[in-house]
Amino acid sequence: DELQEYGRKKGFCPYFLARHAITHANIVVYSYYYLLDPKIAEVVSKELSKNAVVVFDEAHNIDNVCIESMSIKITRRTLDKCQQNIDGLSKQIQRLKDCDAERLKTEYQKLVQGLRDANIARETDVILANPVLPDDVLKEAVPGNIRTAEHFLGFMKRFLEYMKIRLRVQHVVSESPPSFLKDCYQKVCIERKPLRFCAERLNSMMRTLELVEIHDFSALSLLCHFATLVSTYAKGFVLIIEPFDDRTPTISNPILHFSCMDASIAIKPVFDRFQTVVITSGTLSPLEMYPRILDFRPVTMATFTMTLARTCICPMVVSKGNDQVAMTSKYETREDVAVIRNYGNLLVEFCSIVPDGIVCFFTSYIYMESTVAAWYEQGILDQVQKHKLLFIETQDAAETSLALLNYQKACENGRGAVLLSVARGKVSEGIDFDHHFGRAVIMFGIPYVYTQSKILKARLEYLRDQYQIRENDFLTFDAMRHAAQCVGRALRGKTDYGIMVFADKRFARADKRSKIPRWIQEYLKDGLCNLSVDEAVQVSKRFLRQMAQPFSREDQLGLSLLTVEQLDQEDTKKKLQSRMQYV
Repeated sequence: DELQEYGRKKGFCPYFLARHAITHANIVVYSYYYLLDPKIAEVVSKELSKNAVVVFDEAHNIDNVCIESMSIKITRRTLDKCQQNIDGLSKQIQRLKDCDAERLKTEYQKLVQGLRDANIARETDVILANPVLPDDVLKEAVPGNIRTAEHFLGFMKRFLEYMKIRLRVQHVVSESPPSFLKDCYQKVCIERKPLRFCAERLNSMMRTLELVEIHDFSALSLLCHFATLVSTYAKGFVLIIEPFDDRTPTISNPILHFSCMDASIAIKPVFDRFQTVVITSGTLSPLEMYPRILDFRPVTMATFTMTLARTCICPMVVSKGNDQVAMTSKYETREDVAVIRNYGNLLVEFCSIVPDGIVCFFTSYIYMESTVAAWYEQGILDQVQKHKLLFIETQDAAETSLALLNYQKACENGRGAVLLSVARGKVSEGIDFDHHFGRAVIMFGIPYVYTQSKILKARLEYLRDQYQIRENDFLTFDAMRHAAQCVGRALRGKTDYGIMVFADKRFARADKRSKIPRWIQEYLKDGLCNLSVDEAVQVSKRFLRQMAQPFSREDQLGLSLLTVEQLDQEDTKKKLQSRMQYV
């Protein structure tokens, strides 16, 4: 807002002002995509110094961000928009030929020289070198059949028609990039080499026509990036064409997914370019998995526990109800009436003893809807509402924002509230439930990802073949990092405290428990790993009584807080130790 106000006063565009400020700033904070997505990185991050220290904070999902930044989804609607974009560009080129043909000639000469030479030769009209392309390609000249603007648009029309043919499918098609290119050559005689330069060629044309901010050419840009990626990478990608969208499985709505399988492709340029890259998160566990899926050799790996002046988290695994029926979200038993009733009883009991806010996480929206419907029929929701107000996260962002606002109001005025949400949703990642907004977090089941997805199956197969990571190991690792992210909402500061309930018997198993972050593990004693609902309530009551005792800033000094004098002493001690080592 301040930048906008400053821009208004001075007559500057706040966006370009921010981009200019990046080159002078000591610290720049922005989204991962500005560094990992080649389309954005080239515009925003190309001038960052090689000596810069890159810190990926909250990096537990960094592999998914890498994969997303290199993946492309094309629908029939995208192709229709491409047709409009090409028609619009044809008119612009015709207009430019009539009034300023010299500009098109200059562009042609630059393309003949080669991309990298052209950058050096004429800095006033830079052709952006796309980091998707390897260095040896950037030194080449653009192929002759796409150098002139009319030829390039004719080429894109042919490729667009081929894409329309490919999207006419009746069943799921899965193939590799080389297989796609072979089929493309056989049907429309399009070779691999000109496809590699499509993204570059479009960038150059947009600058020549001066259309960068005037028209929306995002659909054509997406198609050109797809052409460049599919012709550049033979390994690490899969092409899946599905005849239906998951949300409308009866209506023909074909989608082409060009999915990256290898997270290291996006992050490798960052490792190569910058001297120091730090990957860190409170839920980065187990550490050993990240170097394997990102394919790098870490110089230093370290796990730190939290320095707390009191035991302010109470993690527990509730594995059974009071009727001794096992609690689990396992697919075979999740519809069992006894399991759903036990989950409901757990929530009712915690609502009666925990003050203020309770946040609950389910494994998916469908599971949450079916469970809440069953609770309504069993009368459990009425019992919950005797103690607290009830709010639910939905797939609609506006509804969820309103639910969050009212949940916070209910916690503020002392009425107390329960928020039912979903792992991997908006609430699990971006919202802080500090202090009275989240005194307890309940994780109903283990949030495994939907395993029938064709894209996920292809990725699991790739990880098994390339990195020897077993499918079950990766799925468990992925589920546990999301579970840790959910329960981590309960503790947001040194003076905060909260109860973490893992409501599924499978959390007590060694393969699951070992993947929970160490700062939670060290408080999850063996005696807290097989509790019934009543036992969990007793443990929670005792914990809440302890936390209710007065706790001042002085109690934390020397433990979770340090004075200036203590910091100086630590600093002096470290200097002496380093000198002794040197001696």
